[in-house]
Amino acid sequence: MRQRTTSERGAQSTSDRFDVGEASRRDFLKAAGVGAGALALGVSASTTAAAEPQISTPWLHVDGNLVKDEDGNTVKLRGLNIADPKRMNTEAAAMGKTAEQAVDMLTDQDEGWYPRVIRIPVQPQDIAELMPGHIAGPSDPIAFTEAELLEYLETHLDPVIEQCRQRGVYAIVDFHRHWTGGDGWTGDWDDPQYQDALFEEVDMFWDIVAPRYADQSHVLYEVYNEPTTPGIWGTPDGGEHDNWTNIWLEWKEFSQPWVDTIREHADNIVIIGSPSWTQSPEGALVEPYEGENLAYAYHIYPGHTVSGTDDWAGPGPNGEGVNHVYEEFPLFVTEFGWDDLNVVDHGHDTAQYLAGTTSEFGEPFMDFLESSDAISWTAWCAHPTWLPAMFSRPFLPEDAPDEPYDNPYEDPIPEYCEDLPCEWDLLGVDDGDYDAHMGGYIKDVLEEYKDDLIPGAETPGSGNGDDPSGLDVNGDGNDAQDLTGDGLYEDITGDGNLGFNDVVTFFEEHNGDVVQSNVEYFDFSGNGSVGFNDVVSLFERL
Repeated sequence: MRQRTTSERGAQSTSDRFDVGEASRRDFLKAAGVGAGALALGVSASTTAAAEPQISTPWLHVDGNLVKDEDGNTVKLRGLNIADPKRMNTEAAAMGKTAEQAVDMLTDQDEGWYPRVIRIPVQPQDIAELMPGHIAGPSDPIAFTEAELLEYLETHLDPVIEQCRQRGVYAIVDFHRHWTGGDGWTGDWDDPQYQDALFEEVDMFWDIVAPRYADQSHVLYEVYNEPTTPGIWGTPDGGEHDNWTNIWLEWKEFSQPWVDTIREHADNIVIIGSPSWTQSPEGALVEPYEGENLAYAYHIYPGHTVSGTDDWAGPGPNGEGVNHVYEEFPLFVTEFGWDDLNVVDHGHDTAQYLAGTTSEFGEPFMDFLESSDAISWTAWCAHPTWLPAMFSRPFLPEDAPDEPYDNPYEDPIPEYCEDLPCEWDLLGVDDGDYDAHMGGYIKDVLEEYKDDLIPGAETPGSGNGDDPSGLDVNGDGNDAQDLTGDGLYEDITGDGNLGFNDVVTFFEEHNGDVVQSNVEYFDFSGNGSVGFNDVVSLFERL
C-alpha cells in the first residue's frame, strides 16, 4: 500500500493564510480592507448580510441503526444532489448557474426550499478534465494527479462546502466513480489489470480529502459512488447464493482500507456503497465494515426489478431490496429519481431505468423512505441536464441543440445565460405536469418534513438549543448566538446572521468582561484564551 504524507496535504491552515502570531491591529485592518475610522464607527464593509442558516449543523454520530446529534437527538437527513461543482462552474454560461448559485437557490427558504443535506458528486473525469458526459464515466485509473485534485478542491469544492456551512445544510462529499465506458477497463472493480491503480486512486483521494474537512461538523463522506460488476444480486441465505456472500466479502476486503484511511484523519460519518451499482447494502448483514460512525448507501430507480413490486424494504425478486438493513445500520439512499420519459424524451440509453411517474414510483418510494427514522435520503438530481432532472432552462433558445458541445473542457461553451445566474424552472410545477416529473414533489416533501428529526434546536439559528444566557457582548440587549451548533458564538451582535458587523463588534469588545468571562464560547482560534487571534479567526469565517 502506498505511503501517505497527509501532514502536508490538509486544508490551508489559519497560520498559513495569516500570521496570527505576528498579527497586529494594522494587519487586521489591512486584511479586512477597511480603515480604522470604519471600525471605530462600527460600519460594515459589506452591505450583504449572510443568509439565515437552514438549521444548526452539529456533529453527528451513529448510534445503533440511527444517526444522532451531540445531545442524543435522532436525526434524519433529507435533501438533494447537485452536479459535479467543477462541471457546473465550467458550463455555467450554458446551464445558467454555477455550483454556488445552485446551492443559493436550493437553500432559499423564502422560496420554499428546505433541504437538510446536499450531496456533491466529485467525478474523477472532471478533476482531470478528461471525459465528456456525466454518464460516460471516468477514464482508466489513476485518472488524476494530486496536483489536479488539490486545484479542484481549492477552486471548486471548498467554496461549496463552505457555502453549505453558512447556509446551514450538511454536505456529503461523494467520490463519484463507477464504470469507464471507454476502451480498456470494463468497470470490473476486481479486474487484476486495473485493481491496483483503482485502489491507489481512491486511497489518494481520501488521504487528501478526509483531513481537509475533518474539523467541519456538517461534512459527511461517501467512499465510492457505485462499484459496478461483479454484482451481488440474490439474497445472503447460502446455498445457490453462496457467490453473493463471497463477492461482498471480496469487495469489503478490497475497500476496507479506504474506510481506514478516512478514519485515520477524520471522525465524520462515512457512507459505504456496494457492488451492483450500490443496490446491495444488505451485504452489511453478512459482515459489516470495521470502524465507527459508518452507514450504508442504496441507489434505486423506477426501471430496476424491485421497483416493479414496491418491495424496496425486502430482498426483492432479484436481490435489489435492502433486506431491512436499516433495522441494523443507518441507510442513506443517496440516489433515486424519476421522470416520465414518454412525456419528455431525453434520448439517453439509461432511460429505461429512469422512466417513472410521481404517482407510480415517487409516492410509493417516498412511503418506503419515510417508513423508518434510520433512512436518510438525497434525490437525484437538482440540475437541468443530469438525469433524471428536476429543472429546465427557460432561457434556452428554441433552436439550441441538445448537445451543443462534446467536451466542456475543450469545446466552446455557448452563452445561453448572459448574466449569471439565470432562472431555472422547476419541473412538475412550472410545466404544469406534477405527475410526470420529480422536481415539484421533492420540493413539497422537503417542506413537509422541514422540522422533522432535525439536529439541534427546533428554530434555525439558535445553535444547539442550550444557549447560555448573558452573552450580550456590546450591551445592546441582544445576546450572541451559535449559528452552526459548534459551541462557538460567531453571531456577536445577535441579529441571526454572521457578517462583518460581528467582526467589528468582536474587535471592539473582545477584551471586555462578557467575552473574557465566557472564553469557551468565543475561543475561535482554539488556544484556550480570547485575544486578537480570535478576531482574525472570526474574520476568516466570513
